[in-house]
Amino acid sequence: MNTPTTSLDTCGCCEGVEALTPASVVNRPGLSALLYRVGSHGSFKATMQTALSRDPALQVLKTRADDDPSVALLDAWAIVLDVLTFYQERLANEAYLRTATERRSVLELAHAIGYELNPGVAASADLAFEMETAPGSPAIVTVEAGTRVQSQPGPGEQPQTFETIEAIEAHAAWNALKPRQTRLRLPAFGDRSLYLKGVTTNLKPGDALLIVGREREEQVGDERWDFRRVTGVEPDPKADRTLVRWQEPLGSVIPHVGPPQQDPKVYALRLRAALFGHNAPAWNTLPIALRIGELDPNSSPPGGFLPGAYADRETSWADAVFEAGTSVINLDAVYPSITLNSWIILARPPSEEDPAYVELYRVTAVGEESVADFNLSAKTTRLEISGENIQRFSPRTTSVYAQSELLEWAETPLTDPVWRDEIVLDGVVEGMPPDRRLIVSGKRLRLQIATAGQGLSLISASDPTVNKPLQPGDELIILGPPQEVPGQADQQIWHLLDREDFEGFLTATAEQIALVPSASDDAAVAEPVIVEATAAEDDVHTKLILTEDLGNVYDRATVTIYGNVAQATHGETKHEVIGSGDASQAFQQFPLKQTPLTYISAATPSGAASTLEVRVNDVLWQQVPSLYARDGRQQIYSTRLADDGTVTVQFGDGRTGARLPSGNGNLTATYRVGTGLSGMVKAGQLSLLMTRPLGVKGVTNPLPASGAADPEQLDDARQNAPFTVRTLDRIVSLQDYEDFARAFAGIGKAQASLLWDGDKRLVHVTVAAANGGAVAETSSLYQNLLQAMESAGDAAQPFRLDSFQLRTFNLVAQVLVDQRYVTEKVLAAVLTTLQHTFAFPQRAFGQPVTQSEILAVVQGVAGVVSVVLEKLYIVGEAQTLHAILLAQRAHRDESVTPAQIRPAELLILNPEGISLTEMQP
Repeated sequence: MNTPTTSLDTCGCCEGVEALTPASVVNRPGLSALLYRVGSHGSFKATMQTALSRDPALQVLKTRADDDPSVALLDAWAIVLDVLTFYQERLANEAYLRTATERRSVLELAHAIGYELNPGVAASADLAFEMETAPGSPAIVTVEAGTRVQSQPGPGEQPQTFETIEAIEAHAAWNALKPRQTRLRLPAFGDRSLYLKGVTTNLKPGDALLIVGREREEQVGDERWDFRRVTGVEPDPKADRTLVRWQEPLGSVIPHVGPPQQDPKVYALRLRAALFGHNAPAWNTLPIALRIGELDPNSSPPGGFLPGAYADRETSWADAVFEAGTSVINLDAVYPSITLNSWIILARPPSEEDPAYVELYRVTAVGEESVADFNLSAKTTRLEISGENIQRFSPRTTSVYAQSELLEWAETPLTDPVWRDEIVLDGVVEGMPPDRRLIVSGKRLRLQIATAGQGLSLISASDPTVNKPLQPGDELIILGPPQEVPGQADQQIWHLLDREDFEGFLTATAEQIALVPSASDDAAVAEPVIVEATAAEDDVHTKLILTEDLGNVYDRATVTIYGNVAQATHGETKHEVIGSGDASQAFQQFPLKQTPLTYISAATPSGAASTLEVRVNDVLWQQVPSLYARDGRQQIYSTRLADDGTVTVQFGDGRTGARLPSGNGNLTATYRVGTGLSGMVKAGQLSLLMTRPLGVKGVTNPLPASGAADPEQLDDARQNAPFTVRTLDRIVSLQDYEDFARAFAGIGKAQASLLWDGDKRLVHVTVAAANGGAVAETSSLYQNLLQAMESAGDAAQPFRLDSFQLRTFNLVAQVLVDQRYVTEKVLAAVLTTLQHTFAFPQRAFGQPVTQSEILAVVQGVAGVVSVVLEKLYIVGEAQTLHAILLAQRAHRDESVTPAQIRPAELLILNPEGISLTEMQP
């Protein structure tokens, strides 16, 4: 058994001969964390041990063993110093925006420069109300501000409440206005069809039609009429009309004469007949006694000759034409359906000598007559007719089209698009005031390449060097109204999207393209518009004149115009007593009971305005950013947003803002609760009326909600807080434009560029919404940002604000996985890392994507041995392996005429466009 020793260990007496603290602290710029510790446990202990060796009074302490009381004391103090320097380093990091990790730290640092962390901003939406139309329902109803509507949540979502922020006068007749769908169209040169009212026209292929107007009624020789044989009949019971087609276009008869224009009418010629004599035997086949004659047995002297009954008719037989001026004809039978003043057509077939010929006649008298001629006898219909060129017809070859029955014209469906700044409605709308907000919804029209368009190409919207050949018959979706080509009036530039989502521009003439209806699976789009004025198109149609051109080219048949539209924002109103005033207390504070307080988009430097209203003894007090330097009599208050989202209301002390008067429960607050991206509901989700005004039947949101932003995160605050000091709520430099827009509530990215528009320099600002979406020009967010920038900037400096252009890319890769790892988990980690790295928050406008960047990202995933990229391409372009995918900054595109300013592009990874497979070693 060993005996423990009690002797001191002096073998370490020379330890600690060099002081290690305080350590030098050096940090290069741009670090995300600071090194600020002057020492750690080991270095502090070693430094103190150095003092043991250096100080003569302590040289008797020879041992350095940890169980020695003196060394143990040094060790204890080293631990204390280690803890202190650890927290000192944490405090140092929390003192800087870049390195702070606690939200409270960022909050207080921002307060020091007058910046409040953005509390988020509520989504806004346009609500279209549907009024009751049943008999007895009110025709006009006022939908008050504050009307509540709730969303129908999708999977994993919560119901969201929106409230209207304006009152509107809703009309039952304005529920869903339609553009004019049909127009009474006069027959035109080249027409091959017309529309008739009803579906019981009893027309069929082969029937005869006559189109004639007042010109022919008033002047016998006028040629403005057309006779056609029906080739097709297409009833449309839903529209209660029938489309009738024929082969030869109107006006095709030589000499070309246009169809009637004065009170044109269309007749069905129900009866086809022949003239008396059409079936007469040929003259040279008649018996000799009739054709030449015979001996007259009664003659004296005998041998006299008796001429045949038709001996002198060889040239006036049934084959001979009528004499000019003939005004009476006999039909081959009795036709009682032919009436006085009706129209008939005489038609002659073509022959070797003459072409076919038709002529129009008016029946001036009608009767029955027994006729014997051409060795025939019959009871016939005798017609007296008015017309010309009867000498071109003969009884044998002429066909008669008679029994003219007047048919009623139907209005022709309009196929031209709904676009630009005027919409003619399908009815009369009365009382619609200027500045009325409407929503136009429908499908985009399509463009088809005609036969004459052989050789046309679609030039990429993002890269003018890339084009896609088009073939006759190709159909593309029209993304916007065409633009004229300067100096070439017959050409237009069309912004199009093909079936493979390739977006580009096409320059073509009218002969090279055709506008065709939308497809059944095309998505509907919508946009808000403002009415400038209304005008009467005619007695039964009203025309809407808009303040701006429509942004889309709509298929007329799919368009709906919502007339009862009110703007709404996310959040539910709350009313509460927040406390009691005490005049003896200075700077009284009261927290609101519910969170989060709703802020809505506004044209302020911050981009948000509070919905909070505070009343003291039922008197509304004013909210101010700060009580500092305020007059002691002002009835004001300020608010402070806590780290947990609680809002505290603070009042003055009588010197900087008025004190609260004493009272019991005399402080009330009205505010709304709800904010952030949870309010970004899809189109059609807002459909539950929580407040149901009398006469209101339903509600919907034709457009998705927009403009929302979550409360500001740490990284955003680090970036945005300095903007307050940089811009000081004004815009001077190019960087100011970018900083101002980026700090605006609801904006996620911004980039400013100095461009030349062909006439002058302008500042171009490209923005993206906080949720990664586009910022529509018609949205409240866009309008408020534009107004705020105009107010803060120099009026002499032109600038333009545009939403970004999104581009996505796909990739195909093989990954070699370390055999020690589970392949499925490694591939899943690679997928997640790629989606995160190349998503909206991590990418910048105009930032390209390279092979090397992707390889580095994949290679950095644990378990990846190597990776081979097989394809890297932008969606809609050639599916090959590109070394680099470019994204453009804002620029002036000279590849089109006239040159266009294009916003900056954001290139991100298509989440569904990643194909990863395992590479075999």
